[in-house]
Amino acid sequence: MKVGDSWLCPRCGKNSFLKKESVMDGWKKTGEVLKCASCGMTVETVGAADATAHGPAGTPSAEKRASDALSALLGGDAGIKTVNPLADAERRFCRDCKFRVASAFRMYCTKRERDVNPMDDCPDYQNRES
Repeated sequence: MKVGDSWLCPRCGKNSFLKKESVMDGWKKTGEVLKCASCGMTVETVGAADATAHGPAGTPSAEKRASDALSALLGGDAGIKTVNPLADAERRFCRDCKFRVASAFRMYCTKRERDVNPMDDCPDYQNRES
C-alpha cells in the first residue's frame, strides 16, 4: 500500500484513499503511518522510529547532511572557505590611514578633503604609524 491508493475502509465502510501522517514524540518525529482519509484509522506503519537520529558510528550528523545539501545546491563540492581578514597583508581601509581625522560626528580625509567611510578603500592610502 502507498499514499493515495484507493481503499475500502473496514471501520467506516467508505471507499477512501490513504494519507501519510507523521508520528511525533513531543517535537521529534518518530515515524510515519498510513491512515484512512475519512475516519483516520491507522492502516500501516510506513517508517519505524529513527533510532539513528543521534548518529551512531556510520550515520552522518544533521550538520553534515546540511553541508552536503548546500554543496549539492551549489553544484558540487563547493568547499566552504572561511576568510581571515587579519591574514591579509594589504589592508588599505580609510580607518587605518594616516590622513584620516575622526570625530564623534564625522570621518574626514585630509588628503582628499572630504568625508569618508571607515571601510573605504583608497589609492592614496598610507599606513598610520602607532
